[in-house]
Amino acid sequence: MSAPDAAVALTAALVGIDSVNPTLVPGAAGERAAAEFLADRLVARGFEIDLLEPDGRPGRTSLLASVDFGPGPAIVLNGHLDTVGVEGMDDPFTARIDGDRMYGRGTCDMKGGVAGMVVAAEALLVDPPAGGRVLLALVADEEDASVGTPTVIADLADRGITPDLAVVGEPTWLDLAVAHRGFAVMRADLIGRATHTSRKEEGADALAALARLILEVEAHDAVLTSGDGHPLLGHGSAIVSVANGGSAPFTVAAHAQAWVERRTLPGETGSDALKELEDLLVRVHHEMPEVASSAVLEMERASWEADASGAAVEFMNAVRSVATAVGAPAPSDIGAPYWMESALWQGAGVPSVIYGPAGGSLHAVDEWVSVQQLRAYPRALEAAMRAYLA
Repeated sequence: MSAPDAAVALTAALVGIDSVNPTLVPGAAGERAAAEFLADRLVARGFEIDLLEPDGRPGRTSLLASVDFGPGPAIVLNGHLDTVGVEGMDDPFTARIDGDRMYGRGTCDMKGGVAGMVVAAEALLVDPPAGGRVLLALVADEEDASVGTPTVIADLADRGITPDLAVVGEPTWLDLAVAHRGFAVMRADLIGRATHTSRKEEGADALAALARLILEVEAHDAVLTSGDGHPLLGHGSAIVSVANGGSAPFTVAAHAQAWVERRTLPGETGSDALKELEDLLVRVHHEMPEVASSAVLEMERASWEADASGAAVEFMNAVRSVATAVGAPAPSDIGAPYWMESALWQGAGVPSVIYGPAGGSLHAVDEWVSVQQLRAYPRALEAAMRAYLA
């Protein structure tokens, strides 16, 4: 089987393995079966493999596979094995090809990218480069809290290994993603005073304060999305994604809560976002001083930009030099509005690039990946790795 056909076949096989993230869908299968399937394949081809799980998280399995060709730079190829849920899909774990589209859960996000990276790495064993090391970090939980990649990074650090470059195979339509936004997820609590609704003037309505906060966040988002913005990422944003409160139909709400998501640009932090939310709560308190409030930062992921020099630029130049010769499109530099794990690698001192095949309808019931891109990707990735390792 040729490498391009091998990537298509491996994508279909991976789609056939249920790896829905159990944090997103309680009771779901998780990543272990997919990691073990790939481990068996790679060890048979000569890779050294380790299956890693974070403490207290059985079944949240990541695969670290490596092959050493001798002295030279080390490249880590990173992709995630988990998928979102399958509600509303008729046959989510059967890959179906219709024209240029392969349908099925995870085809685009991102079992196609994983398959392409595996096939490209395997091809190096057929005609080994003069030196270097290639690692495959195929990880758990990217769709939720990203417990897998930090587990792999910590394992590599324990061994004294810092890769020279990370290539993240998320869907980029075979362009080169050189920046992405980050995010901060915050919780705001509004504390009022309950009373009977027939005597509402004796209470302090937390729901009314919540309504004001939602309007303040909406106005703040309008400010964030004005002006010139980032050349590749556009603007930051803010939205209330979850809101609730109250306890009974005839009781003034004593408590309300809002979850606020702030998409961040390079240079903005979760602490910055929390300060913005606290300032909005001050405005709400000015209108309704009888309602107290607090805000906490629940989760943040940093925004990311590729290094302007060094290994990342060398590899991107390698991709540009080989892409069209192997049947891949000439890549453009793009930014992504959503977060990816390149930020984790770069935060650990590993320059990062994002390059992978794509299609459409990520997380939707009709998710698909381009078969043409599946065929082109491993050729381009293999050729770029050879050029970089030379």
